[in-house]
Amino acid sequence: MQLALLAAAGIGLSLGILGSGGSVLALPLLVYLAGQDVKQAIAGSLFIVAMISLATLLFSPAKQQINWRMAWQLGISGALGGYIGAYAGQFAHPLLQLLIFATLMLIAAQAMWRHQETTANHSSTYVIVIAGTLAGALTSFTGAGGGFMLVPVLVRFAGQDFFHARATSLLLIFSNAVLALLANLKFQSNGQLDWTLLLAISALGIIGSLSGRYWSASWSQQRLRRGFALLLVIIALFIVGHSLLEVI
Repeated sequence: MQLALLAAAGIGLSLGILGSGGSVLALPLLVYLAGQDVKQAIAGSLFIVAMISLATLLFSPAKQQINWRMAWQLGISGALGGYIGAYAGQFAHPLLQLLIFATLMLIAAQAMWRHQETTANHSSTYVIVIAGTLAGALTSFTGAGGGFMLVPVLVRFAGQDFFHARATSLLLIFSNAVLALLANLKFQSNGQLDWTLLLAISALGIIGSLSGRYWSASWSQQRLRRGFALLLVIIALFIVGHSLLEVI
């Protein structure tokens, strides 16, 4: 349990520095370190990520960098996707949820690593709405905050620099996570959440998040993007490897 609490700071650091990655750490933490089943861990992960992203927005300059037009487009479509994802999640095998989670992480990592700087000022509403719906569905289906999809979408398709994409992503992670948590509790109310553990992880994560934003203020955008991509690859490979060992 002590290791789980120490890892909680890493969730916050990821959200603070990268505007994403909190859920990709929270879900494995609850499953592999805290010993929770996948369904219970998905709901717990959503609560943790929602609390950390909200605190980061309230107690850091991030709220001044939010692109509100993108936030509305992605937020509304994400709400619809969240309900769909939660409904589908109740019928899915836990192993399938983890493997889909890992696969999407690898896709997002490739998109961020190969990104080329762009001066685009316009975005396709069609692409944004589809991305928002998918991110919302992913949030409910796997317990992910959706940031590792949203940050690449905002950077590549909406022409946002990394810092504005990071801030907008935090707002969307919070809204998506709250809606997805409510939907998951509705459809999967059979598991009790360990609120003491979740609050402790959230508190440590908030400290890590605020520290991460302070440390990364002067980092280059390429360094942030590639750090983000490497984090996704490492966690995805761990999830795939552990899942295959369980099958074998």
